Amino acid sequence: MSGQKNRQVLVKKLPDGIPLEDDFEMGESAIPEPQDGTFRARTLVLSLDPYVRAVMSGRHFYGAPKPGDVMRGRSVARVDASRHPQYREGDVVVMESGLQDYAISDGDDVHRADTGTAPVSTALGVLGMPGLTAYAALLGPAQIKEGETVLVSAASGAVGSMVGQIAKINGCRAIGIAGSEEKCRWTESEAGFDACLNRKTDDLHARLSELAADGADIFFDNTGGDIQNLVMTKHLAVNSRVILSGLITQYNLPEAPPGPNLGNLCKMRTTVFGFVVYDFEHMRERFLTDAKRWFAEGKIRFKEDMTEGLETAPAQFSKLMHGDNFGKTLVKVAE
Repeated sequence: MSGQKNRQVLVKKLPDGIPLEDDFEMGESAIPEPQDGTFRARTLVLSLDPYVRAVMSGRHFYGAPKPGDVMRGRSVARVDASRHPQYREGDVVVMESGLQDYAISDGDDVHRADTGTAPVSTALGVLGMPGLTAYAALLGPAQIKEGETVLVSAASGAVGSMVGQIAKINGCRAIGIAGSEEKCRWTESEAGFDACLNRKTDDLHARLSELAADGADIFFDNTGGDIQNLVMTKHLAVNSRVILSGLITQYNLPEAPPGPNLGNLCKMRTTVFGFVVYDFEHMRERFLTDAKRWFAEGKIRFKEDMTEGLETAPAQFSKLMHGDNFGKTLVKVAE
């Protein structure tokens, strides 16, 4: 591949607050060659995820990047050169690649993209880590039961929309909270939620008191902040379960805010579970079997917010962290 370069999105400076496009810069390096036991893959579609902002702030178990480092990110990629016994040229995989055209991997934390009849991009969304997050949490620690009320924040996103759809498949009521009327309409009409509240315009306390008078049996929280505080102190059912999956409202803050008063958790006999999807890899095969079938049967809908071109990734990430995305945030890099 003489003369070609590997384009990369580099950290120019660590953000102060919400990341800006100018916090990143484009760079390039030589296209790497695989060594024994590794393969090289060409990025097809990149996933942009809120947790990366927590990584950049140093509040994540991944180490914080330094200026000049390649921005972290997972991708669907195609193997184009291999000296690895388990991966051949042409294999399409999901891997931690960083935001760049080409990446080298030794096969750790790599799996083949398996989406059945769904588009391959869903391997980064409803049939990927976000979908597994919803599935493993609800069927694992949340112990979802037919007839329960499931409340989920960030309901139009890849994780939140799957939480509601899996809840409906399991015979539960699904109530979502999202950030616009457009997102709420999609969540109700396409994803099949029983109701969706607009966090910017609705009186959440009043509406939740109407829709779930006895409280939510399962609260799946992706956001933290005021919504978490309201639900955990006023809108939980007896023997409820809270899944703490994401804290997007905190990722741009210099320090974590004070938490809610926890007295109501004791009163309502609530179980709170700090959920990290990487602990549930053993459920991946079961998840994919179910999710591919649900998609083929028309029970799973998804929404993607995709731009085209690696150079659009900084602006797309800033858009995500401003909360202006709608659906799973992706960047198409190559065919």
